[in-house]
Amino acid sequence: MEKEKSCGAVIVKEDAERLYALVIRQNQGHWCFPKGHVEKGETEKETASREIEEETGLHVKYVDGFRETTAYSPKPGVMKEVVYFLAEPDGGEEKVQVEEVSEMKWVSIIDAMALVTYENDAALLRKAVRFVKEHTELKV
Repeated sequence: MEKEKSCGAVIVKEDAERLYALVIRQNQGHWCFPKGHVEKGETEKETASREIEEETGLHVKYVDGFRETTAYSPKPGVMKEVVYFLAEPDGGEEKVQVEEVSEMKWVSIIDAMALVTYENDAALLRKAVRFVKEHTELKV
C-alpha cells in the first residue's frame, strides 16, 4: 500500500457576532479546507503554510494545541493521511490558485458544515469548533 501525507488547516475568523470558516472548492468540484502534499524537508506546519498561501493567497497564524489527523484512500492501493491545524488569517491577499481551486469563500460554521463535501471534513470542523469554544477567545 502506497502512503501519502498532506497538511492543511481549518482557517477561521470572527466578527462581533459569529465565527466563519474558509472553504475552498477544488477544480474537481468538492468543497474542503486548504491542504497539500508534504515536500522533502518540510515540517507539517511549513507544509500547511505553503499550501494555504499557494491555494488562497493568505498567510496564517496557528492556534496552539489543535492538531487532527484524517485518513482515507483517494484511489486503490493508496492510503492518504492528512494533518490539519487550526489557524487564523494573518495577512496576504485572498487569491485562488486557479490550477487547483475554482472558488473560495468565508462562510458561517453552519454553512460550512452543509457545504463541505466529505463527512471527514465535517467531523474535522466539528472538532475545530469544539476546540475554539473550549480553548480560545474566539466567539462561536
